[in-house]
Amino acid sequence: MSKLEKLQEELKTIEPTIDFLHEVCGCGQYAEITRTSDGFFLGRAHGDIGFNVFLGKPSSIALARTRQYLKKLSPDSAALANSLLVKVGFGITFTVI
Repeated sequence: MSKLEKLQEELKTIEPTIDFLHEVCGCGQYAEITRTSDGFFLGRAHGDIGFNVFLGKPSSIALARTRQYLKKLSPDSAALANSLLVKVGFGITFTVI
């Protein structure tokens, strides 16, 4: 099992199972997430061409929830999730303990 597959399995156990972190890690409803130059996020639906779903910017509640999710993951999965969040420009870096 790859590190990404392990992360995806761990995320499936965290409620709610629909969250930005799940999307970024590839186990949500979108095939891909991208960040625009002005800081908004767009989603690409599976089988779709282009990023046609406007997701907006993460709220302070979403940021706090993501921090809580990372605390529930194993250290390796939390580090991978953090790197994926940084890669799409989530705008924050989480300290993984």
